[in-house]
Amino acid sequence: MKLVTRAQWGAKPSRYDLAYIASTHGVKVHYEGAYVPKSLAAADAHGACAGHMRDIQAAHLANTEEDYSDIAYNAVVCPHGWTFEGRGVHRKTGANGNSSLNAKDYAVCAMVGSSGLVEPTPAQLDGLVDAIDWFQRAGAAGDEVLGHRDGYATACPGGPLYAWVQAGAHRPDGTEPGGGTGGEAPGEPTLARYRVVINGLAYGYGATGAHVTTVGKALVAKGYGRFYTVGPGPEWTDADTRAMQAFQLSLGFKGTAPHQDADGVPGEVSLHALLGVLPGETAVTAPPYPGRSAFVLGKSNPSVTVLDGGLVRRGYVRHHAGAVYKPGPLFSENTRLNVRDFQRATPALAGDADGYPGPLTWRLLLS
Repeated sequence: MKLVTRAQWGAKPSRYDLAYIASTHGVKVHYEGAYVPKSLAAADAHGACAGHMRDIQAAHLANTEEDYSDIAYNAVVCPHGWTFEGRGVHRKTGANGNSSLNAKDYAVCAMVGSSGLVEPTPAQLDGLVDAIDWFQRAGAAGDEVLGHRDGYATACPGGPLYAWVQAGAHRPDGTEPGGGTGGEAPGEPTLARYRVVINGLAYGYGATGAHVTTVGKALVAKGYGRFYTVGPGPEWTDADTRAMQAFQLSLGFKGTAPHQDADGVPGEVSLHALLGVLPGETAVTAPPYPGRSAFVLGKSNPSVTVLDGGLVRRGYVRHHAGAVYKPGPLFSENTRLNVRDFQRATPALAGDADGYPGPLTWRLLLS
């Protein structure tokens, strides 16, 4: 087992004393349920995993509705197979849905999400088994291994990871990559053939709907029509994947293998860059970014009122001067701290969570 202790990844102290539990029925498996960058799984990216762990803890501590005492999970497993100690063994989790479920099972989370990095890597599956063994050996966990959704109404731990749990949560045999794409002729380059869900709509090989046609037409309009022989349609084909991959490469994304940033399956960032909006029932297009000069501490600008509206709508209002946080044109220290909470809670932004809105923060907050 490759264990990273709390001290090693730089955990903040628990806000309250964590509840002791002598034993559990077993372990519940979780995912992050948000965008996780595919680049986190790159072979040379393990150095970013400790920072990602700190971002998860910061997001949980900033969640005023749940009022977490610490990171909610007992452990988190990165794409490279390392187990990061969360609350640890003999500590009641905060992740399983309610108090009785939290006392019943430990919670282990994989660093995969609902978009971006959605497929667990073979090393990650191996690390998840290591973590489960650790809970059983050192934490008196029972043999039960279930998904979060088995005890609580949720999509967690996502389709790919839940399928692994249902199949018995075994270690991978090492002969195929996790979530292998399949279907390619011998000798042909591997092409991504998995699906992601963004704002309630599926994208990737086999996905269907008018939104798929919209993506194809947008790719043609941007000059990637050479990949189509009959034009875009409502079913996502390899032509859509190849066209999307070329667009992602034009944005500067790296890595064309399945589950890397430029594999042709859109994530939230590349889809928004293509369409200017994330389609779905609640799709909202962000207004044009006003520039960094609009956000100067102690200065007023109408764009700050727009920014505040996004913070209020998403619930990032923990810092305020009066009884409640009130939108207004002044970019105050409280505004900056609330923006920082949003950035820390958003993996695509957490690497530079300084509280000053850049173009990506503006777009993701207001879209």
